[in-house]
Order: sequence, then C-alpha cells, then structure tokens
Amino acid sequence: LVLMDRGYISFNLIENCNRLKHCHYVMRSKSGDGAFKEIVAMSNHEYDIDLSCRVTSSHYYYVTHKDTEKFLHLILHKKHHYKAVRSKNTRDQRWDFEDMCDVRFRVCKFRINPPGSDDEWEVLITNLDRNEYPLARMKEIYHLRWGIETSFRELKYDLSGIQFHSKKDQFVYMEIYAHFAMYNAVSLSIIASSKAYTQGKYQYRIDFKMACCIWRRYFSISDNSDKNFTQLLLDVAFYLTPIRPGRKDKRNLKVKLVVGFPYRLAA
Repeated sequence: LVLMDRGYISFNLIENCNRLKHCHYVMRSKSGDGAFKEIVAMSNHEYDIDLSCRVTSSHYYYVTHKDTEKFLHLILHKKHHYKAVRSKNTRDQRWDFEDMCDVRFRVCKFRINPPGSDDEWEVLITNLDRNEYPLARMKEIYHLRWGIETSFRELKYDLSGIQFHSKKDQFVYMEIYAHFAMYNAVSLSIIASSKAYTQGKYQYRIDFKMACCIWRRYFSISDNSDKNFTQLLLDVAFYLTPIRPGRKDKRNLKVKLVVGFPYRLAA
C-alpha cells in the first residue's frame, strides 16, 4: 500500500497505479483550488463514492464535447507538439496512455476535527475495496502517513539534513544517503533501548534528537567496542520525552531565509 501526499496526485499517476498489478494506493487530494473539478464541487459532507473521469489529449474533442460530457478533462499532449524545436531528451510525462481514456478511482471525504470546531476536511483518492476498507478504516490509514511527516522532520532538523555542504549532485546524494544511514542507526538503537516508561500522568519515549547527539559523540570516539556500544544504548535510554496523545499545535509558517554556502562549510 502506497501513501502519497497532495503534491503527487494526477490523472497520469492514478492510471499508472490502476494498471499496475497488485498496486494499491491512497493519495491525499486537495479539496479546493487545484483539485479535480468533481472534488471541488463536493459539499462539506462525508463521501465515499466511485468516480470515472474521461481524460483526453485532443483539444478539438474537448472543445466540442466539454458542454455535454460532465466529467471530461483535457491534459497536455504526449509531446511538446507546439514547440518548433524540441530536444530529443525532452519528455512530457503528463500522460502515458491513449488519446481517450476513462480513469476510475474511489473518493473518500471525511472530517478530521471534532464537530463544533472549524470544519477541516480531507479527501483521499484510492483503489482499495470499499467492503474491506470502509470509510472508518480509511481514516486510520490516513493517520498512518503522520509517521512519514515526523520521519522527514527528524531527518531534516534533528539530523541536520536540510542543508548540504556540497555543490555537485553526486556529493549531495552522498550526504542524503549518509543521513538515511544515520537515521536508520539511531532508530534501531532507540528500538533496542526502548521499554515501557510510565511516570505519573504520561508515558515516556526516548528523545530522538538527544539520541542523534549521542550518536555523533559516539562516532567521534572512533571506538567500536561492545562496551562503548552498550554505554551508547544506556545513554540513549536516559533522555526521555512525554507522549501526549491528541496534542496539536497551529502550524506557524515562517519565511525561509537563505543560508550562505560559506556558512555551511564553516558549520
């Protein structure tokens, strides 16, 4: 089962997933501007419906039938036919199939906040069977993607993966893979050190950020003995943070400032 955020959804991707054998997907869709017109037209109520959209790359067909066919969509042509000069390496991957195609998918719309507060709705596009995955279970699947968000946050900030110290693509890839390797090592050490911690009101878990700091210090020692590794696990288990279920905070968006390359080298 593949979970995808709002930036990935397109007719081309949906149809590719539909034609792949044993490919099951859940795509998060926008509900306002930028979403499919059928989704935009939905009112603020729960939905669990099947949609079939006719996709065409023929501009003539779209112009002559858009007023009579309700679910008709025009996509870019397979090639940049409007360009006088086109490189042989240029590919338009917006559509990989025939000029006329019916794209079918299931749409689930549900509320993600308690009734009485400001309405917040989410829309999911999927090919999962409705009998095995009813709307209540789709909400649980949607919640699973939160682990992806927290993983990226830890990778970017706790492991300092948001800034690179190289200019060449090959070296940037090396830094990314190094951060992935460190993330896996820290996560495995947390699993090895974890046990049930209950003190007072909350349960506690190991602080991932402090575990990253301990791993950096461990590598600076350059001693791979079992004794030092055991001490690393004990140090990791020392720093705990409370688990607060249902906690949420308003997202505070800030303008991202440019970090100068010489500063990154000095860091």
